[in-house]
Amino acid sequence: MTSFFLPLLISLPVAAAVAWWLYSGKRAQAQANRRQRTVLAALRLVSMLLLCIIILDITLKISNKQQKRPIIVLAQDNSSSIVANADSAWYRTDYIDKIDKLKQQLSGKYDVRSVVFSDKTTENEPINFAGQTTNISSVFDYVATNFYGENVGALIIATDGIVNQGAEPLYKAGSFSKPVYTIALGDTLPHPDLSIDRIVANKTAFRQSRFPIMVCIKGEKVPFGDYQLTVSENDKTLQSRRITIGTDFIYQKEIFYIDGADEGLHRYDVRIDVPENDANNQNNRRSVVVDVSGKALNVLLLQNAWHPDASAIAQVLAKNERFKLTIRNIDGFDGHLDDYSLLILHQLPSAQHNVKNIVEQAQKNDLPMLLIIGNQTDIKSLQSVVPGIGIERKRGDNDDAYPSLNADFQLFKTDFDATQTSLFPPLSVPYGNYRTAPSGQVLFYQRIGSVGTQRPLFFFVTTATQKIGVVSGEGLWRWRLTDYAAGGSHSVTDEIINKSVQYLCNNEKKDRFEVTVNDVIPTHREVLFDAMLYNRSMEPVTIADVVLELTDPTGNRIKSTFQPSGPGYALNLGCKPAGRYSYTATATLGDELLTRKGQFMVIDESVEMNNLQANHSLLFQLAGSHGGQMFTPGNLDGLADAVIRNPEVTDITVITNRQLRIIDLLPILLLALAALSAEWFLRKFWGME
Repeated sequence: MTSFFLPLLISLPVAAAVAWWLYSGKRAQAQANRRQRTVLAALRLVSMLLLCIIILDITLKISNKQQKRPIIVLAQDNSSSIVANADSAWYRTDYIDKIDKLKQQLSGKYDVRSVVFSDKTTENEPINFAGQTTNISSVFDYVATNFYGENVGALIIATDGIVNQGAEPLYKAGSFSKPVYTIALGDTLPHPDLSIDRIVANKTAFRQSRFPIMVCIKGEKVPFGDYQLTVSENDKTLQSRRITIGTDFIYQKEIFYIDGADEGLHRYDVRIDVPENDANNQNNRRSVVVDVSGKALNVLLLQNAWHPDASAIAQVLAKNERFKLTIRNIDGFDGHLDDYSLLILHQLPSAQHNVKNIVEQAQKNDLPMLLIIGNQTDIKSLQSVVPGIGIERKRGDNDDAYPSLNADFQLFKTDFDATQTSLFPPLSVPYGNYRTAPSGQVLFYQRIGSVGTQRPLFFFVTTATQKIGVVSGEGLWRWRLTDYAAGGSHSVTDEIINKSVQYLCNNEKKDRFEVTVNDVIPTHREVLFDAMLYNRSMEPVTIADVVLELTDPTGNRIKSTFQPSGPGYALNLGCKPAGRYSYTATATLGDELLTRKGQFMVIDESVEMNNLQANHSLLFQLAGSHGGQMFTPGNLDGLADAVIRNPEVTDITVITNRQLRIIDLLPILLLALAALSAEWFLRKFWGME
């Protein structure tokens, strides 16, 4: 397309020349008077000018200016700790009125958006203080995602500062560039409280063996005396002891050794006496679930040379009694795999070690494998000895690939989300084209910079007799460091490695009907089932009826129907009361009836009730580090004034430009046609040839 003025300057003299030539000659003068010729020349000038503009495809540049008011995001803590104190009635009535007044004060000048948060942040939800956890960091994620590109003027967070889920708020807020104001709720004064702060126990134990349960007891301003501490299962007391408390503050640990139990899930309840003046009688009882299994699973990690990734895997599996890890360098390995349930090959095969005989032995024994590819891996040898894996390497280069979580992954359930893993640093992966077997399932795809790809980063393939997991690059040890920096624990990376190893170690041959659900589910989390159904050719199908019969702790049976979801099925049973549940899932495929049975435990995790002492120091730091201030509920008028006076909270002018082609304007075409038609009609009417 051409610009506007140059074509117009060309069109105008051309149109004028044509009009003058037609109506200034002797022949035209003989057929019409001067007035008639002037009218006809003007019509010809208009029609020719419009036709030239259309032919030359002249465009107009149109600019539109728009003033955008600042958006004030008001985030209200909707968790139950806000009303778990003496002022609960005030927070449910007068406080909500004060928040509504604050919105009205700000709405005259700003666009106020209200959100509530507990375990996650949502918009347009009522304030009912029913949330069972508090995740302040989710507010910053929500604003970054839902208000991207908008004129966010300021963020107001009303909370007691008690964080029990998600990343550290100060860490998460580091990338937020707008002013942050905080409303400090709750009570910072310590009150008499005796509580079970936490219970430490291994998630798995072995049948007929003793295992420890460590109980951490916290007491503040508790009256001097002896208090009973009891461990029970199914309301039957297993062990009990009395502890003496005689100081203003205590934090002590008591260890109970539980005798071996039968295989399955076991919930152990720990409780301590409640003093008469205890300010919070809901944190005196906690539960822990232990999965008792038959025997430990031996895992062999063969490495080409020492690497911190091997150390990271060892640190994870060392905390899980279900696995016994052995690490060997390939140089000193005797080659026998008979005693192992999983083989991990780290950067093998390599240029020096083909390991073909080891892989063939694993295939012969149906031994699952986990392959970790690195700079020392011989890619060509890897493809020749391991089926279902193909990497067409280009130029021998490596890419930095960030993990992108696959929402459709079906092999096992994950409790983390893409927001948490998006913070992880990249793995160093071979640059090239990747292909996997049709049976492959991808846990993480590769993201190169900000560009997502379909190349697998962490995936699993299944052959007729063997399960294989593949990590396409090295650098897992950096994931653990970032995981700890972001959330204060290694929970996400531990879950990735533990569940991957557990899935691979499950040496049952692939079943045509698979049902998965978390073994332990808190009462505030929904019970989610996933199912996969395969035909006789082991192709996933979703044409069958899949029904779940759930037996609750009281013996009642409830039937529900799975719904197709992606390549499989899904079922959401919502939140359930605490207790042990068993289920039977059936799938009717043609004349076949396939059945799966299992159990899970719902536990009452009153996370919000564990600590009711407000953390205003956190709120002061959040506001101070982002150009804002901390206010109390009694001074919300001052908060409105502070926002209004802040010069950073201002309107912005948004200019949008667009190109308009004249040929696309129907009135221009109609005007040109009308001018030509009028000229033709008048020529005939005035008797001109």
